[in-house]
Amino acid sequence: MSKDPKSNYYDAGGIEVVDVIKAKLTPEQLKGYFLGNTIKYSLRLNHRGTPSRDAEKLNYYSGFLNEELK
Repeated sequence: MSKDPKSNYYDAGGIEVVDVIKAKLTPEQLKGYFLGNTIKYSLRLNHRGTPSRDAEKLNYYSGFLNEELK
């Protein structure tokens, strides 16, 4: 099951894309990836017509970032 139930295409083939990214990046690169996505979704929040979905994705990536910072 996808970590994001609204985007189940991210785990097509039985592996979640974010798990592949975690496996391939260094810890610092991974933090940068999550931070970049957090910034991206916060900046586009009011400009794409789907603010609630962007807010969900912002929460999703900031949660991953928070876990990596612990």
